[in-house]
Amino acid sequence: MPGGINNTFGNMIIPIADELERISKGEILSDDWSKVIYSVDASHYSIKPSVIVCPLDEYDLSKVCQYGYSKNISITARGAGTGLLGQSLNDNIIIDFTKNMNKILEIGTDYVLAQPGLVKGILDKELKKRGKFLPPDPASSNYCTIGGMIANNSSGVHALGYGSTIEFLEAANVVYSDGSFGFVSNSDTSSSDDEKIAKLYRLLSPYIELIQKQYPKVTKNSCGYRLDAVINNEKFYPHKIFAASEGTLGIVTSAKLKIIDIPLYSATIVFGFKDLLSAISAVPVVLQFSPVALEMLDHTVFRNLDAEASPRVMDSGSGGGSLLFVEFADDTLIDVEQKLTSCKDKLSSVSTTLETVTDENSSRQIWAARKSALNNAMKMTVGSRKPVGLIEDTVVSPDILYDYTRFLLQKYNDNKLDYVIYGHAGNGNLHTRPMIDTESQTELELFNTVADKVFAKVISCGGTITGEHGDGIARTKYIKIMYGTQIVSIFEQIKKLFDPKFIMNPGKKVIRSDLAKKTSRSILDDEL
Repeated sequence: MPGGINNTFGNMIIPIADELERISKGEILSDDWSKVIYSVDASHYSIKPSVIVCPLDEYDLSKVCQYGYSKNISITARGAGTGLLGQSLNDNIIIDFTKNMNKILEIGTDYVLAQPGLVKGILDKELKKRGKFLPPDPASSNYCTIGGMIANNSSGVHALGYGSTIEFLEAANVVYSDGSFGFVSNSDTSSSDDEKIAKLYRLLSPYIELIQKQYPKVTKNSCGYRLDAVINNEKFYPHKIFAASEGTLGIVTSAKLKIIDIPLYSATIVFGFKDLLSAISAVPVVLQFSPVALEMLDHTVFRNLDAEASPRVMDSGSGGGSLLFVEFADDTLIDVEQKLTSCKDKLSSVSTTLETVTDENSSRQIWAARKSALNNAMKMTVGSRKPVGLIEDTVVSPDILYDYTRFLLQKYNDNKLDYVIYGHAGNGNLHTRPMIDTESQTELELFNTVADKVFAKVISCGGTITGEHGDGIARTKYIKIMYGTQIVSIFEQIKKLFDPKFIMNPGKKVIRSDLAKKTSRSILDDEL
């Protein structure tokens, strides 16, 4: 694997940190405590880095990349470390943008120019002052960063109405693995000052039909490289290659993102159902009224909700069934009211209306219950028995979500597995985690068997194995099953084009075949 913690000069062994101190103007962290902090993210993995660099600007980052390229030392960009699959972990150089490159550079009438370390929640507050917003809103919005959102192609609860990060990315300034700079934006031709982008167009052009055929027909997808968004209908959008790329092709140093007006009116309604399948069967019905959000929260999650943090949901008498959260938004009040009333009437015979709110504060409280789902699910952890991710981000068409959910529940029942389940039902995106004793080899093997069957089912239904959480360490090995050998071969060629030495966030998206398996410690002993 690329890297190591020291370099030899003559008979002297020089630590990487000392060399980077002379190269970079930003802070260099190499103490044991810092290494421990940066060895983890929101996943089960733990990989201790050699050094952490907090670059002052893109020129500083360029020097670090030049150094890594010359020494064959791997580099991984990191935001807030909220990735669920080990995306921001690496045993060599970690780049932390949250210290210095964390600013809003410019806000226009329909765009924002932001650095990668900017926290989404901070951006939200500034945009709100102008009556604008950037719709992708992950549950971690209060601390996740713009760079991380681009790297994962993050979505959130409002992706149904507005789309994922990839739909809002309009341009990006990047630093490539060799330290060179690139600016990538919309382009309808193969001409580009950036040689890599021109080559990318020539590489993809012969495969337009294959790409459109092999990619899932769903509204959310973060698996592999999003070639279907890069080239389609004979148009070329090269900047979108960096969305969902997890920093494996280059490092975004600033991004231009589309922003839109905050709707003048909105209403949120919570429906209660007797069980999960009853709630899921109502999803296609609700979609007829064009909600901007349609979320599901099962009793396996909300029984652990904090009553003080989410009083409205807990006071609604939700019992042991399932909830659907629905939001309508528009600039015309009568349109919002009509959709709300029609939807409520349509579901009156199969559900109970638990809550209807139109003011911002009440709506925020209701959505807090949904956004805290993962944290509440993780409270079920007892020792080594915990809700384990891997199949936690599948997406199928909402039209077949009912049948897919029945399949999932049957698998859990057949294997006597407890579970949690919630998710973006309107997109057909379920977040589910079985309870697994991670110290039991038997249970880990069972879990992997279940995962194989679930992924096979999702793919056969034309879905994706990851809608918004990305691939990271855990799911990269499944990408070939998802897309097939031809598409994966294109991925490999793209990786070689942008990162010929495979030093950019190695082990994610594309694995170099001649590299030995990465040595890392996982709570799941790398079973995932």
